Amino acid sequence: MPDVSVVIPTTGRPSLAEAVATARAQRGVSVHVVVVCDLAEVPTSVSELRGQIDEIVCTGGGRRGSHARNLGVRHAAPGSHVAFLDDDDAWLPGKLAAQLPVLERLAGEGWLPVVSSRTLQRKAGADPLPSAVPGTLIADGQRPEDYLFRRRQLGVARQSLPTSTLLTTITVATKCPWDESLPRHQDWDWLVRAARLPGAKIVQIEEATAVYTVGSPGSISAGADWRTSWAWAQRWEGVWAPATFADFVTAQTLRYALQARDREGVREMVRAIRRNSVPSASNAVLAALGLVPRSALERVAMRKSRTTGGVPTGGQQ
Repeated sequence: MPDVSVVIPTTGRPSLAEAVATARAQRGVSVHVVVVCDLAEVPTSVSELRGQIDEIVCTGGGRRGSHARNLGVRHAAPGSHVAFLDDDDAWLPGKLAAQLPVLERLAGEGWLPVVSSRTLQRKAGADPLPSAVPGTLIADGQRPEDYLFRRRQLGVARQSLPTSTLLTTITVATKCPWDESLPRHQDWDWLVRAARLPGAKIVQIEEATAVYTVGSPGSISAGADWRTSWAWAQRWEGVWAPATFADFVTAQTLRYALQARDREGVREMVRAIRRNSVPSASNAVLAALGLVPRSALERVAMRKSRTTGGVPTGGQQ
C-alpha cells in the first residue's frame, strides 16, 4: 500500500515531466502519483508520461488549481497520506523520507498535522540557488498568517510555506478542502483554514526538500491584481490580529495597487490599514517596492542570494 499519494495539478506544461520524475524517485517511500489535468482531455505531454503516473484524471477544463487538488485528493490511494506538488516545481530525492516520520509521529500523538520544509529557489529554466529558504521557520503554535505576513523579511529568504512542500494526512486533506472559488491566494487560504481545524499543527522541518520555481509562464501570483487580493483579505478582517491584517494589506494589496498605478486602490488600502494597525517597517518597504518593476526586483533578489551564504540543506542532494 502506498505511503503517500502525490497530487499534481497541471495544464500540460512541459515542466510536468520533471515534477513527475522527482515524485517517482523518492527514496524509501512508496508513492501513488495522481496527475489532474485542468483540461477537457488528457494532453500529449501527459499521455507520454503514463508509465510513471498511477492515475490521470481531468477536471473538464478551466476549474483552476483548487478544484484539481480536491479532485486529486478524492483519487488518493486508500490509507495513504497526501502531498501536493505543482507542475513547475520538483522534489529532492529525500523529500518524503524526511517529512513522513514527523507527520506520523504527530498523527500518532493525536494531532492533525501539516508538514512543510525549506526549499531551494530557481527562476524558470535556471538552476536552483544554493541557499535554502526561508531563513526563519514557523514557530510551534504560530498561526500561519502571523508567520507569513507579520514583519515580512525582504528578499528570497522571506517567510514561506510553499504548496509543493506540504505533506498531510488524508483526514486533514478531506476535512479542509481547497477553496475552489479563489483565483488567487489558494495556498495561503488553505493553510489559514487548516490551522483552524481542532487539533491542527503546522510544522516546518529544517531541510530543503523541494525546488520552488519563481516566475513560471502564466503564473497567477505574478500579476498586480489588487482587487482579487483584497476580496480574499476582507474575509479575514476582524479574524486575524489587526497588526497581521495591516501588514498583509500593506505588503500585498497596497503593493499591487501601486504596481497597477491604481489611485482608487491605493486610497482604499490606506483606509483599511489605518482602521487596523500601523504596519511594520519591512512591510512598508515592500509596499513601496510596488513602484519598481517586479522583474527588476527578482533579478536583484536572485543575484543577492547567489552571492551570500544560506541555510544548509540538511545533506540532501
